[in-house]
Amino acid sequence: MSVIVFLSAAMALLLMDSALAHGLVEDLEESRIPLILGGLLPVVLWLIYAVGAWRVPPTRGRWLAFHAASLAAALTMFGAFGGWSANSSAIHMIEHMLIMVFIAPFYVMARPLPQWRAISGRTSIWLCMPLLRLSRYPLRAACLQSGAIWFWHTPKLYNLVLARPWWHLVEHVCLALIAGIFWWSILHRRSALALLALLLTLMATGMLGAVLTFAHMPLFDDSSSLQDQQLAGLIMWAPAGLPYLLAGAWCGRRLLSSKYAPSSIKWE
Repeated sequence: MSVIVFLSAAMALLLMDSALAHGLVEDLEESRIPLILGGLLPVVLWLIYAVGAWRVPPTRGRWLAFHAASLAAALTMFGAFGGWSANSSAIHMIEHMLIMVFIAPFYVMARPLPQWRAISGRTSIWLCMPLLRLSRYPLRAACLQSGAIWFWHTPKLYNLVLARPWWHLVEHVCLALIAGIFWWSILHRRSALALLALLLTLMATGMLGAVLTFAHMPLFDDSSSLQDQQLAGLIMWAPAGLPYLLAGAWCGRRLLSSKYAPSSIKWE
């Protein structure tokens, strides 16, 4: 646990140093506050989990999944507001894909609610319950996620996010929550609809990736060139689609295994 506390403290200090370097105290109009909030959010959840894990020990696999997701989340949020992606659609796309196909599913696989509840009581359950209810319906979760991806990648909203740090924070939190709902509906339900939900999401991201790849002009203000935007499209189209394919193979194997005979497959 001491290692986790050290890493969390180091990340918090790094975020504070970056914020002060950008003139948080002198110029609030620069709105570096989202940098602090965006970076501290995963750090706070990380610390709560680390303390809760002493009271309710998780399995080693879940423990590793949570810490991997937390580290990636903190670095991604820091990079998003630290200016790493300010002039590159490709790097910005990598941030989005990390949130949706790495951080969110690893948080879901970690099942951190027992550890959070050990510290926060029923508050964590109360906060997560609406999301858990939505996750009962894989196709609805897939439609919600697909709609969110297209919504936040329309040129007007995308450029608004680049210009307004608060909107940038809202976008990332929105994508993370919706991706969490989606992956929970896929990984924790024995339903054949999970395969259809994965296919729908793969089609939605693939179509958006194709639009960005074959566009004849830059659509976003952070595109340093048309080639940069095309690279962003390829990232969404190919590498980002691999986790959905792997999840589909896993769901299919689970449904067709001897443990889950075809007669027990649920279509709801």
